[in-house]
Amino acid sequence: MSNNGNDDNGAREFHVETNFQNMAPRPGGIMRDQALKNAEHNIDALRPGFEIWLDHEMNDLLRIIPSAESGGLADMSWIDVADAYSQRLADVSATMDYQFMSFVANNLCMIFDAIRSGAEYHREVITCHINVLRLARQQQYRKLRSEDLPELSEGLRRILDPRRLPFQLGAKN
Repeated sequence: MSNNGNDDNGAREFHVETNFQNMAPRPGGIMRDQALKNAEHNIDALRPGFEIWLDHEMNDLLRIIPSAESGGLADMSWIDVADAYSQRLADVSATMDYQFMSFVANNLCMIFDAIRSGAEYHREVITCHINVLRLARQQQYRKLRSEDLPELSEGLRRILDPRRLPFQLGAKN
């Protein structure tokens, strides 16, 4: 790049100052380390309520998932609602340091995306993941990551492997 910011293709680089960049160097506020400690303290204060919320979310998610016999599969709007629940579970679980739970909830999101794209619906695959969410909620699993439970994590990954699925991700019926 030449000294004037132009390259061989005539493109120029320029710096854009945002309001945040202008305000960041100002004196005052708290240091980054203190901000992180404060955030951790706030998260710890929310933990007891989080577990109650978590139980409600999982129960509601299971209630939303239709059984093949219920005839609820014709109306596909349940997928968007179930996917929203799963996304919330994944995001909030990660924030609350329930990493394995976040991993499982992300798997559910992939399953709902696949069904939305035309994959065949199998309630037992979703129920299996919800049961693993219940397991991940238990005290001994809370701080674990998917790498800490390799057999279980690999089993859940295999469920999503297109070569081994009881349904095909993205396959049209």
